[in-house]
Amino acid sequence: MSVRCHQISLKEAFAQCQDLLMEDTPSFFKILDDYVVLDDFIPPGFSSAFYKHLGRNRLYPLSGFLSALILQKIFSIPTDAMLILFLGLCQELRDFCGFSKVPDASLFTRFKQDFLPYIEQMFSNMVDVTEPICQAMDASLAQTLIFDTSGIELYVAENNPKISMPYPPVKIFL
Repeated sequence: MSVRCHQISLKEAFAQCQDLLMEDTPSFFKILDDYVVLDDFIPPGFSSAFYKHLGRNRLYPLSGFLSALILQKIFSIPTDAMLILFLGLCQELRDFCGFSKVPDASLFTRFKQDFLPYIEQMFSNMVDVTEPICQAMDASLAQTLIFDTSGIELYVAENNPKISMPYPPVKIFL
């Protein structure tokens, strides 16, 4: 476990991350790299399972896939196809993830399917660390649960010809 000692307040770090996310993306990646040690969150058996699963050296590192998934959540990228597009367009994003070239969609799909329990455990470990920090920053805001609903398709009766409307449409004459 590497030790990185930096004296900075939580509110300053959060404000700095928000500003850099919007204004200066390469600096945002540098701050993430300096302050977030991804190896601290990876479950013990994840590395060995990832590298022994294939039986040979992998072209893409475990930390690269995990960094890409974390950035997908930070930047609210809805699909893997969009993530791959962003990786292809943004050199800084590829460098941060440690990808020399962009993995294809099937690799992301297989990674998520094969290692789902480890990924869930890793994100749970991250919540265990970040939740007390959020509580210290603003307890009432930390209690707020936010869910991105942009990817959910809702059942809509008015667009479905099989569903009859309970009342006939009303015509208004002016």
